Amino acid sequence: MMRRSSFSVFILLSAGCAQPPTHELEIGAARVEAARQQDAAVFAPELFAEAESSLAEAQRLAANESDYLAAIQAAAHATLRANEAFSRASSERIVVVRKLDQLLFELGSLLEMAADRGAREEAPSELSAFQSRYDAVRAMVKERDLLDALAAGAALKPELLLLEERFRQDAPPHPSK
Repeated sequence: MMRRSSFSVFILLSAGCAQPPTHELEIGAARVEAARQQDAAVFAPELFAEAESSLAEAQRLAANESDYLAAIQAAAHATLRANEAFSRASSERIVVVRKLDQLLFELGSLLEMAADRGAREEAPSELSAFQSRYDAVRAMVKERDLLDALAAGAALKPELLLLEERFRQDAPPHPSK
């Protein structure tokens, strides 16, 4: 009796999976692409790599017509991991963007204070070099190179603090021009 039930389940599963899992593959591919657009490769690399790998496996299984049920399971796993990667990347991106907003505000303020306190007149080339680096960080943000922008901005901040402090000590504040 048990053997007969197992055989019946096998027949039902085989019959139910006679068609290629096109829909499941499309859903998996769409979710992997959505995660890619959210920069999951940067912000959730392990999950994203697992999603891509599972999707590739599902596509391979479906293309070989070897095991549609396994292809469906792999596509479902790809969808699950891609959704997790999307969520994690979204959260991480928000944190990085907030840090960048704060950092850019601080860097802009330091540049302005240094300029107002005499750097514009006494060290124009030095101030110009800092302005160029600040502009480069802003360009990285616009290009969505968020982690590099955060690193470059964080490296710039202590140097800019020293410049601003040097002019805070050396000269009284100048009126803004």
